[in-house]
Amino acid sequence: MIKAVIFDLDNTLYDERLYFLKVFKRFCINHSVDFNQIHCVFTDELRRYSEDIFGDVLKKIDYYSIGRQNELFDLYKSIDCRLSLYDEAYEIIRHLKSQKMQIAIITNGVVEAQKNKINALGIQSEINHIIYARGYGKEYEKPNSMAFLMAIDALKVDVADAIYIGDHPDTDIKGAKGVGLKALRFINEYTSNLECNNCDNIRSLVEIKKYLSE
Repeated sequence: MIKAVIFDLDNTLYDERLYFLKVFKRFCINHSVDFNQIHCVFTDELRRYSEDIFGDVLKKIDYYSIGRQNELFDLYKSIDCRLSLYDEAYEIIRHLKSQKMQIAIITNGVVEAQKNKINALGIQSEINHIIYARGYGKEYEKPNSMAFLMAIDALKVDVADAIYIGDHPDTDIKGAKGVGLKALRFINEYTSNLECNNCDNIRSLVEIKKYLSE
């Protein structure tokens, strides 16, 4: 019987693209830049494969400087904004809470930015534990086993009594399965074209409900 549910954050509980767009909009206001220029080049493909999103976007609109890149990164870590979960994320969290289940989040990425996203979503009180994997070193980010094992330990459940939900085949599903967790891959537009062999796929977070009694 499942006693705890562990979620990825970005593009699993909410659309991270909206956070980036808020950062870019603020930057455009500060610099009187046409936001549509950035909107056109900030594609899902760029997000998936770029190792320097802010630098690459600035170069694509011919507005790059190291100072502007750093300004975008600072905004990314600290912008004051409001975000919303996917509608189905609110629904499944309410359901899990009603069933007295433990809930955790494991997230990769710059800790300041990830904490800022959590604050913007306003979900701190709904989550029992949040693991910021980068805080222990970049080498310990998912799919490294450490964050998954830390979540299991914090939730005080056995691996067999927890389930993990994430969108990325490598960082999420491979990592979770590596420690013995049941893992569900959430299919979204961002990672839907990435191959995931032997994955249990869901297209709506409310589908989690049918796995809770296994």
